[in-house]
Amino acid sequence: MNARRVVVTGLGAVTGLGLGWRPLWNGLCEGRSAIAPWSLEGVADFPVKYAAPVDWDAFSAAHRHADWWDQPMERRSRFGMAAVDEAIADAGDSLLASPAMRVGVAIGSGVPERDPADMLLAMQADGPSWAELYRRVDALNPHSGLVNSNDHLAARAARTLRAAGPVIHFSTACAGAAHAIGHGFRMIRRGEVDVMLVGGADSVLNLSTMVGLHLLGAPSVADQFGTALSRPFDRDRSGFVAAEGAAMLVLESEESARARGARIYAEIAGFGSALDAYRITAPHPNGDGAAMAMQRALRDAQLSPHTIDHINAHGTSTPLNDPAETLAIKRVFAEHEHYRSIAVSSNKSMIGHLIAAAGAPECVATVLAVADGKVPPTLNLSQPDASCDLDYVPGTRARQRTVRAALSNSFGFGGLNAVIAVRAHPDAGELRHAS
Repeated sequence: MNARRVVVTGLGAVTGLGLGWRPLWNGLCEGRSAIAPWSLEGVADFPVKYAAPVDWDAFSAAHRHADWWDQPMERRSRFGMAAVDEAIADAGDSLLASPAMRVGVAIGSGVPERDPADMLLAMQADGPSWAELYRRVDALNPHSGLVNSNDHLAARAARTLRAAGPVIHFSTACAGAAHAIGHGFRMIRRGEVDVMLVGGADSVLNLSTMVGLHLLGAPSVADQFGTALSRPFDRDRSGFVAAEGAAMLVLESEESARARGARIYAEIAGFGSALDAYRITAPHPNGDGAAMAMQRALRDAQLSPHTIDHINAHGTSTPLNDPAETLAIKRVFAEHEHYRSIAVSSNKSMIGHLIAAAGAPECVATVLAVADGKVPPTLNLSQPDASCDLDYVPGTRARQRTVRAALSNSFGFGGLNAVIAVRAHPDAGELRHAS
């Protein structure tokens, strides 16, 4: 196959660490945590007490003049559009200068936010009625998931880009954004498009979604660690810390990027996906699906295992994921025990778990690790679990290290596994740190 090389030319992010990819990267490298005390509005005794929210006041002040601000839109889509705007601006004005350029969009997000008041509009004396809901449709919250379709963000981003397509929405649990990035990469490589805007956005910090996650036993309800509650690979880990936000990447064919003189961060080199086929809410204990996805990403990128210097782990801080992911890494990189030489870190220790969007800021961080020669730490790792015995970059500061190639792991409910392979590109310029 005469495959084209695919490079990253634009980045955008909105997380609890701030608005933009620079606050995200600086915060990760400095070991700052976005996790804070949190409560559901109107539910004083909800068991989950910590989360990693976006500063809504700061976000509103920064974006209230955007052309999309007054449009009906879910909270997660607002985060997504802010990341879209930043990624497009970061890629440069010439990105959309040519009307002949073929542009597409692939975005991952999760369960739509529902306004409980909308549900009550369907109630009659003898029970709920769809006819009653349709009769009162004008009273629906215009920013809720009942009014905005799940692919609303992808469609709006496409309009911003004047993208003729493909325009695709992915909803594959916690692997959604990674699947979007991987499939966008493959479309460019196959020659279907020149540019793809890819990434994810999610906001699960609402009543319906958090109740569902809590019933699954996924978020931690421990209180002894406070804001240090997200503890990937630590023996005292007890569940993930939920978060919200978005991240987007502009992927572009190498020919297109060179033709317009674009700044290149790194190369997306491969993508691998696999299914555990084990349990809905638990990974295979041997990490079978995760290992298969990593192996496929390496093969797709034509990368030898010994060239991988860094893995951005899924690292959820859950009792089941962390040892399974560790086993998977040890299996894939067993030759000459190369797994001992890999710097493995979990961004979720600082930004929490963005659920369907998680793979997007983590892929951004993986690209920046390659571009900047730094590996962020895994925060709060004070007592490593005996079954988690890799180099997880403990401490509170990034480690200076040349990163020739790296993997970004995203594993979701249902056993959905997606892995992005990133490598250094010879045309990559010096990283611009200034905002």
